[in-house]
Formats: sequence, C-alpha cells, structure tokens
Amino acid sequence: MTIALTVPSAPELSDAELLRRHHAGCGEAFAQLVDRHRVLLNWTLSQAGVPYDDRADLLQDALLKVHRTAATFRGAGSAASWLCTIARNTALSHVRRISRRNEDSHQSLDQDVPLPELTCRRAVDAGRAVQRLVLNDAVNSLHPGLRDVFMCTEVHDWPLDRTAEHLGVPVGTVKSRRARARAQLRQRLTEE
Repeated sequence: MTIALTVPSAPELSDAELLRRHHAGCGEAFAQLVDRHRVLLNWTLSQAGVPYDDRADLLQDALLKVHRTAATFRGAGSAASWLCTIARNTALSHVRRISRRNEDSHQSLDQDVPLPELTCRRAVDAGRAVQRLVLNDAVNSLHPGLRDVFMCTEVHDWPLDRTAEHLGVPVGTVKSRRARARAQLRQRLTEE
C-alpha cells in the first residue's frame, strides 16, 4: 500500500514580490513574472500598432528594460501596469523609428514616381496606431482598481464572477467599477 503525501503548495507571489526577488538575483522570479504577463504584454504591443512579425523582438526589448529597471518599481501601483507602460513606450519608440525611416525613404525617392496607394495605407495604419496609443493612455490613466476590472472584463473578456474572484471583490463591485471605468474612458476620449 502506498500513501500519497500532499505537500501544500506555496502561495502565489505578487508581481511586486517577484520584481523584488528578481532584483535580488532570483532568476526564477523573472521567468514567473514574464509567464504571468506574456499575453498582456503581447496585447499591449499589438494595440500600439506593432506588426506581428516585430512583436517578439520588441517584447524582448521591453523585457530587457524591465530587467534593467526592476529596482525602480516602487510598488505603489500595479506591476502589470508598470510592465505594460514599459512595453507601450518600447512600442512607441519603435513606431516613431519606423515612421522616421519611412519619411527618409520617401525623401530619397524620385519625385516623379507617385505612390498614392502606399501613402494612403500608411496614413490609415498611422491613424490606427495613434488611436490605439490614445486608448492605451486613457486606460492607463484610470485608477488601478478601475483599470484592473476594465482589463479583466473588456480586454481579457472574463465573466464578472471570474473577475470578482481574481480581484477578491464582490461581483457588484466589479459591475460598478466597470461602469465607472467605461464612463471615465468615454469622457476622456471625447475630450481628446
């Protein structure tokens, strides 16, 4: 007869604790943090208008910046928001760099060769990228409690009960925070 012993699992560490442990030299902490937020970071890059083929490289750049600046995280806000801000800023730099490169290539082209289709498509893509960046800034300006509910319900499309369980609040709180987040976003986006 074999007796199976169950070892209680260690409680899941918070993002802030994982960042502290990473800064202290724990290699596993950074891997756990990245695994936990990989989908959110990829979504952030896609919303910033980064082409699919460039996302893996930009994610690596963003994670390198997180690695280098882990000590600057103060723990006052959400670590997920901090990570997304770094990813978004990395994406913005990339989009600006690509835009400058495209402008430089247009200047070097012969003026007699019209490229209306490329210019129009590029303008539409740039407009969409700007819209995504404005929306990302608006979402990041929300209070962390509202932002967390908005990200869970609207971005990840989680049901209210799963969101409530994840955040440790009642379903009614999730509903009211989602409504307030939507109202604040609507107001902020109409002002832009």
